[in-house]
Amino acid sequence: MNNLIYVLEDNAEILEIITMILEDFRIEGFGTVSEFSAGFSKHSPALCLLDVMLPDGNGLEICQQMKENPTTAHIPVIVMTANSSIDKMREKGTADDYLAKPFDIDDLTQRITNLI
Repeated sequence: MNNLIYVLEDNAEILEIITMILEDFRIEGFGTVSEFSAGFSKHSPALCLLDVMLPDGNGLEICQQMKENPTTAHIPVIVMTANSSIDKMREKGTADDYLAKPFDIDDLTQRITNLI
């Protein structure tokens, strides 16, 4: 079973927390969109967890690009945001799930388990 999860999160503390929470999974963390994109040349993750607001891009746009690319379209994506407009994102978005920050640990693990 592929248990590799790519996490695109520019906040190092949040990335560390996610890595600790998801200790049963292999986590590869990325702080920038360019690092995240380069990661696909190495592996194909079972799931991607994307922050919306990033210094060099937008997680929603990355999700859209992934879903339009036949090579990555099958990979489930959870978008994380501190923004309160998750309902609007759901209406427009292509992500498989959306998660508000701060998030509940059990909620995060359950959503990931449901998608993998």
